[in-house]
This record gives sequence, structure tokens and C-alpha cells, in this order.
Amino acid sequence: MAFNAKVAEMLAYRSAYICNNPECNTLTVGAALNDSSLKLKLGEAAHIIGEKPKAARHENIGKEKLSSIENGIWLCANCHTMIDKIDGIEFKKEELYDWKEKHEKMISMLLKTHKSPVPLLVRQTDNFDLAQSLVDFLSGKGAFYEPASIENPTHVVLSLDETRKFINREMKKIQLDVELKKVFSSVSKCVQEVMNETSRSAQNLDVQELDDYLTVMRRKVGKQLKILQDKYGCSITGQITTIV
Repeated sequence: MAFNAKVAEMLAYRSAYICNNPECNTLTVGAALNDSSLKLKLGEAAHIIGEKPKAARHENIGKEKLSSIENGIWLCANCHTMIDKIDGIEFKKEELYDWKEKHEKMISMLLKTHKSPVPLLVRQTDNFDLAQSLVDFLSGKGAFYEPASIENPTHVVLSLDETRKFINREMKKIQLDVELKKVFSSVSKCVQEVMNETSRSAQNLDVQELDDYLTVMRRKVGKQLKILQDKYGCSITGQITTIV
């Protein structure tokens, strides 16, 4: 049996109508654009401990507790279906309570500090991990911040080649995020441009010429780092810098 309307509405409000699954965090309410009098709602109040004996994660804790807000979690319809499959054995009650607690704390903090939820929601996804891994990788490559005068041109080319291979490998792991793929692709292109200009004459490359190439690359990469910082909440570490 579904939660009563008041409990369901309270769960939705406490969640800001965002699915509590940290791997999803999809918005579950919106406008029906073809009719200003209608709305779309894709979210549901789901039971953490199932009400009926054959329901997912069922326990005999009493009807009052089973129907209480403490036993509810706000999820999108897809995640609701997912957590209840095969009697819910893949999603223990402890995990669902943890989802709910962390999500509601985050929403409360965002409301009190007047901050956008997007960067924090993104931080909970696998795509954020990939974005941060790119930032961390670049921060460990001197080609992206060291003065050209102390860089060995041959080593620069090898380092850039390693960077390009890393980016292309990690980019294949990005799920359903066109903008993040675009960032990875843009950085890879910047790196490839320098490699194309320097690889044939790395041994005899003038330091000033190398510095010019690297300066242009760093400026372009800095713009992509700014996107990773602002939209994905990535922490920019080391000596690499963002550019507005």
C-alpha cells in the first residue's frame, strides 16, 4: 500500500523532489510544456522496509512504523522499481537509510547557504570521479604548469602522449554526459595540437618556441578546468590553474 498523501508530500519536500539514490539524483517534478495547467511527477515515496510479508526487506515492525515517514524514501520511479527487485536483496535497509540521511542533510545545507545543488549532486556520481581523476592527472604533469626552460622537450612530448592516452581511455567510461565528454575531448585535442607541432623536432626545439606552444595549450586547458570546477565541483590541486 502506498504512503498517505501527507507523508509522500513531506518526503518529496525534504528531498527537494530529487531522487535520493546518489547514483541517480534525477529531478522528479517539472512542467508539462504543452499545457500550462499540468505538471509532470516522476518521483515516488518508497518503503524502506516493505509493508507486506512478501515485500522487499519486510520486517514485522508494526503497521504504524511501516507507514511512518521514517520508513519512507523519495525515489524516481526507476530507482523505486530497482531497489525492490528480487525481494530487495541487493539494497539493504541500512543502505537506503544512509541514502536518505545524506540526501536530506545535503538539501538542508544547500537551502540554508543559498547554494546550487548541481555541483554537490554531481559529486556523488561516477562521472564526478572521472572528472576529478582528469584534474588530478593533469596536476601531476609538469607540462601543464612548469616553465618551459626547465622542461626537457623530449620528456614533454612523452608526457603529453601519456596524457592523451589517459584521457582517451577514461573518456570511454563517461556515462550519459555529453558535456563532460566534450571537456575530455577538448583537453585531448589541446594536447594533440602541441604534440603535432613538437614531435618531429623535439630534440632541436627552441625553448621559447616550446614555451609558446605550452602557453597556448595551458590557456585552453584552463578553460576546461574552469568547467570541471564550476559544474562538477572538482577540486583544482597543485599548480595547474583555471581560466575564465
